[in-house]
Amino acid sequence: MGTSNEKQIISDHITQVSKFKVRIEDNQIKLPTMYWIPKLHKQPYKSRFIANSSSCTTTNISKLLTSCLTAIKTHVHRYCEKVYENSGKNLFWSIKNSGAILDKIRLSNYTVSSISTYDFSTLYTTLPHHLINEKLTSLIQKTFARENATFLACSFDRAFFTNSIVKRYTMWTCDEVCKALSFLLDNIYVRFGNSVYKQVVGIPMGTNCAPLVADLFLYCYERDFMLGLSEITQADIITAFNKSSRYLDDILNMENPYFSKLVITIYPKELQLNKTNNSDTKASFLDLDLSIKNGIIQTKIYDKRDDFNFNIVNFPHLDGDVPQATSYGVYISQLIRFARACSLVEDFNERNLYITNKLLQQGYRYYKLRKYFSKFYYRNPELVLKYNSNLKALL
Repeated sequence: MGTSNEKQIISDHITQVSKFKVRIEDNQIKLPTMYWIPKLHKQPYKSRFIANSSSCTTTNISKLLTSCLTAIKTHVHRYCEKVYENSGKNLFWSIKNSGAILDKIRLSNYTVSSISTYDFSTLYTTLPHHLINEKLTSLIQKTFARENATFLACSFDRAFFTNSIVKRYTMWTCDEVCKALSFLLDNIYVRFGNSVYKQVVGIPMGTNCAPLVADLFLYCYERDFMLGLSEITQADIITAFNKSSRYLDDILNMENPYFSKLVITIYPKELQLNKTNNSDTKASFLDLDLSIKNGIIQTKIYDKRDDFNFNIVNFPHLDGDVPQATSYGVYISQLIRFARACSLVEDFNERNLYITNKLLQQGYRYYKLRKYFSKFYYRNPELVLKYNSNLKALL
């Protein structure tokens, strides 16, 4: 384990948290409280429960694990890129945002006849702890072995693999990272009213490292599934699943007729996956509205808030304390977002008219909006040129 001067068994943060079981009976520990937010885009409305864990006893260890798992995920992504180059299998379906979907569509040279979207029901709260421990422990061990590093130096902001002691960082070995994860899973408590509950299945939404735990957990199953496919006898299936994309608990498939039949062989039985689009030629995924026209996927902006039956103030008002230059800058950022997402100039113009009318109602000046639109137009030629000059004519 090394000398006491070099490192501690788990770190000062785990030493602090290790009093958890003793202090819980004295009611001295800081526990996350539960609060509820509505999912207004659902019909009928549904509920989401969040654990407010910003200042509880396990917050520090959760923040450190977030940094560690981020470094591990970065390594895994690089490793999977090499695997794809060598074997033609895409083991890493996880994406950061809808930009990855737009890149796949832009670089694709095949026609598409179907798209499908799925999501997991209550993913975070149904993850079995023993499976999380089993899968992520194995993943952490393999990552340390490939990095050939003794420590994962971590802080609340970042983490990196190293063989040297680094000042002002918490130095965790492979075994200590695994123990930290196990400790956190074994000591998840929440307060609801005057009652305290221990979570024995799943991780509460609101835990710092919960998204990364869920993401890497699902990756382990997707990786094992892809590695189990034969390049000789199942080449068509590999090609179809190579196009799969997943953002946390949402999955998008393009031209994959095998997914619905094989999905039960990918993920554990405790997780329920539901198809979310009714038509095979139309779907929404993240902030994109996808539709198939003549074998080509066309995209435009999808915003859940458009489905609400009440007005939402989601841009700064000029009567507020936000500087005017910053407020008008929001307009340019939205125009860039629209241009990236919209295949057709008509769809871009529709979103532009929508946001322009909204901003005018919130005190923005028409001549200034025109000025900022000109900045967008001339500073982003790579986005504008895809409309073949139709944008200027339409305006």
